[in-house]
Amino acid sequence: MAVISLISVAALMLTKCMEPNDALGCFSNSSAILMASMFIVSAGLNRTQMVKNISSFICRISKGSFTKVLAGYVILTCILAQFIPSAAACFSVVFPLAYGVCKEMKISPAKMMFPIGITAIGTVITLPFSSSVSEMARIQGFLEAYEYTTYNMSIMDIMYAKTPTMIAILLLAIFVVPRFAPDQPVADGDVQVKEQKETAKLDPVREFIGYATFVIVLLGLLFSSKIGLPTWEIAFIGALVIAASGIMNKKELIESMNLSMVLLFVGALAIGTALSGTGVADMIGEHLSGIILSVHNNYLAGFIFFLVPFVLTQFMLNLGIYSIFVPLYIMICKSMGANPIGPIMLCMIASMTAFFTPLATPAVPLMMGAGNYSVKQLVKMGWLPFIVITLVSVFWIMTIYPIF
Repeated sequence: MAVISLISVAALMLTKCMEPNDALGCFSNSSAILMASMFIVSAGLNRTQMVKNISSFICRISKGSFTKVLAGYVILTCILAQFIPSAAACFSVVFPLAYGVCKEMKISPAKMMFPIGITAIGTVITLPFSSSVSEMARIQGFLEAYEYTTYNMSIMDIMYAKTPTMIAILLLAIFVVPRFAPDQPVADGDVQVKEQKETAKLDPVREFIGYATFVIVLLGLLFSSKIGLPTWEIAFIGALVIAASGIMNKKELIESMNLSMVLLFVGALAIGTALSGTGVADMIGEHLSGIILSVHNNYLAGFIFFLVPFVLTQFMLNLGIYSIFVPLYIMICKSMGANPIGPIMLCMIASMTAFFTPLATPAVPLMMGAGNYSVKQLVKMGWLPFIVITLVSVFWIMTIYPIF
């Protein structure tokens, strides 16, 4: 998949759909750096005895129940997602611990990685903490910029709108999705999160550095807005500490970077950038405006508001789709004199619950690497969550924030 992804980058340049400098920019994208860095930090933790000890403890207290263990990690991921506004970062923190438990319980990691992944992607920015407050301010800024302050965002609107969807995702991740997950990885030789070979234990100093780096990176991700450092810089510094301390040798460091998944994301980012440049989203938005204005049913209109960004997000970066469609939805609602909060919330949920392809968010390539999934398997595991998320979101949001 990484090779095909990079071939697409070359094709976009040769056909003049993308400038070479823009293509190079995809390789230096902050999300790509974040992915590679977090893989190194996670591998550094795996090299210590911490994961093994935690995994053994969890297996003992859960008495061998996979559902209990999965529930614990899903809930932990959901909690982190309220403080770290990055699904990729949340997943990167949790998956090495979950992988250690899978090895301890002799369960395929594929059973656990997708549930954790969709939780990180779908529950991010829900409860009224720092990330949610920042997003509320961003949306209010859009409303003010388009001079439509008849309706205003409150600090609780995001929670009211997204909580039922968050609950649905948690229940699906714990009790339903594992039934559709493959019993074994696609190809054992391609597993990206490799089991640690039986090597000598680290000396006490390096053991402590491995623990401390992971914890400090986690705290840095939680409070990145307070300390003024972007998440990729925090992860990058943590990866450098792991490398410089000698916790892993050169070969182990390169393998742990999971370059195939990083390059897959680079190619996906290039495709999304090229699609954005062609104006596809803007063209669809103009046609959508006419359709919405002709519809006089809250739930049918809500379904359209949700479906269009959801489909486009499978092929274009979610933040880009969100940034395009929020102003569009505000303008549509302004022309109708309708409340824009519901459509905005549907756009947020739709663009932040994309898990069918690696093009939407860097969390998906991370999830594919950790669980060794193919795109076909993503679709198999994701179709039911898609239906449930759509029905719950549209029904609830169009009931509490009707536009007609």
